[in-house]
Amino acid sequence: MTAQYYGGVDLGGTKITVLIADEQGAIIARAQEPLSTSSGRIFRFRDGVAFSGVTAQIESMLRGLLTDSNIPSLAGIGIGSAGPLQHGAVKNPPNIDLPEVPSGLPPRPVYLPLTEPLAAAFDAPVRLENDCNAAVVGEAIYGVGRDTKAKDTLHLVYVTISTGLGAGVWTGGRLLLGKEGNAAEMGHVVVKEGGLRCGCGNDGCAEAYCSGSGIVKNARVRLADTDLSADLPLLQLAREAAKQAGGSSGDHLGLLDFITPPRVFEAAQAGDPVASAIIGDATHFGGIALSAIANAFDPQTITLGGAIAIAHPEIVAPIAEEMHRHLNVTAPDVKLTPLHNAAVELGAIALAQRTRPDSP
Repeated sequence: MTAQYYGGVDLGGTKITVLIADEQGAIIARAQEPLSTSSGRIFRFRDGVAFSGVTAQIESMLRGLLTDSNIPSLAGIGIGSAGPLQHGAVKNPPNIDLPEVPSGLPPRPVYLPLTEPLAAAFDAPVRLENDCNAAVVGEAIYGVGRDTKAKDTLHLVYVTISTGLGAGVWTGGRLLLGKEGNAAEMGHVVVKEGGLRCGCGNDGCAEAYCSGSGIVKNARVRLADTDLSADLPLLQLAREAAKQAGGSSGDHLGLLDFITPPRVFEAAQAGDPVASAIIGDATHFGGIALSAIANAFDPQTITLGGAIAIAHPEIVAPIAEEMHRHLNVTAPDVKLTPLHNAAVELGAIALAQRTRPDSP
């Protein structure tokens, strides 16, 4: 029997990762490039327009790996992408800077078509899921569920704590999906009435506190009421960064532009009371979000991934401790994903291996 190979794509807001794996999921080749929108055409698509450049970049990267690996074809392609997703495409991507729509075409919605053009280009089935859904499939097949043969006995939730907060759910042997292919938008569970404004436009979402963007926003709000000339470790780090960037460390309000999650964590480790309160908010409200997940889906295990969680494993224990205070079900195990930064990538491969319409 001829060996079969599968393509995986992790499409983020700033970079594209593609890989090829064999039937066992072993990675044969991998490439990563900054996402480019400098070339490509805009054309009418469904109720709006589409931009072709991202799909062309993915196709070029996959073809390069196939050529370099002397692999003739792919049996399937899986894609994990930040959403929102619709019609086999990313719809109005919030974190991708796209070219201006030419006059005469509808300005919105703007789509990045993925499944249809890639299926045509490679004569292979393509399955697209949001990044958290892809990651939880990867978790079930190659992560915490790797040694469990009966996948229908697994009840898992993968939670990413990164720029945002999201979740994917695997239960009863299947990926849980809603009516439009989405599920578990747990970052937008309200955890504090009248709290910080979330990027979605609502107030008090979990993502407004327990995410990279939330940590930065919380810091700026707190520091806006603080003497920015104070000798706080977080402000010291911001001044150093401003100076290295060629700015003025004396521009107190400008210092807020140099607040980043790593600097907040570093300042908290140094005993900064403002930074410590911000991280305390992240673990407190993140724990409430995990309790909502546990109460809603009753999983055996919740795994944490994403840049913030992977870089700062010290937040796992306090998040789990807060979760325990709000449970009405048997407590799930909470741990970092064993897949580390590769959860979405391996999830994409697992999706590629399950590209039949009836696949779990």
